[in-house]
Amino acid sequence: MYRLGFCALAAFLAVSPAAAQGLQFGGKAGPSFTTIVLDEDEGPPFERRIAAAGGGFVVLPIAARLSLQVEALTTPRGTRLEPEESDGIVQTLMVRYLEFPVLLRVNGPRRGGGWYFFGGGYTALRLSAKEQLSSFTGFTNAGTREDVGDAIELVENGLIGGAGLELGKYLLVEGRYARGLTNINKVDGAPPFTSRALTFMLGVRF
Repeated sequence: MYRLGFCALAAFLAVSPAAAQGLQFGGKAGPSFTTIVLDEDEGPPFERRIAAAGGGFVVLPIAARLSLQVEALTTPRGTRLEPEESDGIVQTLMVRYLEFPVLLRVNGPRRGGGWYFFGGGYTALRLSAKEQLSSFTGFTNAGTREDVGDAIELVENGLIGGAGLELGKYLLVEGRYARGLTNINKVDGAPPFTSRALTFMLGVRF
């Protein structure tokens, strides 16, 4: 985490005063579709969990079409599992991170819209981790929620790739795919797993 922050600071200091005039900042938010992948391909399939992601960003110009995009986001992770013999009980792993992506951004030609593409790495600090058991009976949705922070790693590292479109002077839309590289399962003897997330966000930039 500290190594990632140092790289972002070094890149910021390397930006020339002329390029700094094109600096952007803003905020964005949207839905994230998350799941996990077991290292061992066993057991029932996991379903995607849907939750909100959002936060702020700064774009630091480096060259004509090259920028560094540094972000601070709150992002969900987790999955849903509904075994065939569960009598309608759904098990949901609900993890929330404070995520710090450092992304290299390439801006496309301005003709036809302000397209851009980005990729890089992230370090994320776990804010919460809960396991929810819920069931739907008739017209009632009931369940319980338990803290499972001791079972999930505090820090996760991973990779991000995606694209965005600047709309007019202030708006942008963006889609990204995140692949965790850290086994976040701390339970002894349990199969390792890593996280995945597909996120779409609408943002405002200045």
